Amino acid sequence: MARKAPVECPVCREPTDANEQLEDHLLAAHTKRKLATFIVAEAALLVDGDAK
Repeated sequence: MARKAPVECPVCREPTDANEQLEDHLLAAHTKRKLATFIVAEAALLVDGDAK
């Protein structure tokens, strides 16, 4: 039986543990500030594009 590859965290670019959900990883491994910074940066890219 084929296994799914671990999901890569978009914040730290590390794969999650085999049985770990991405949401659980984000809550355990990253601070609220780090998550907020990531979200703001992603939103800016959507609005401004890659022009910067």
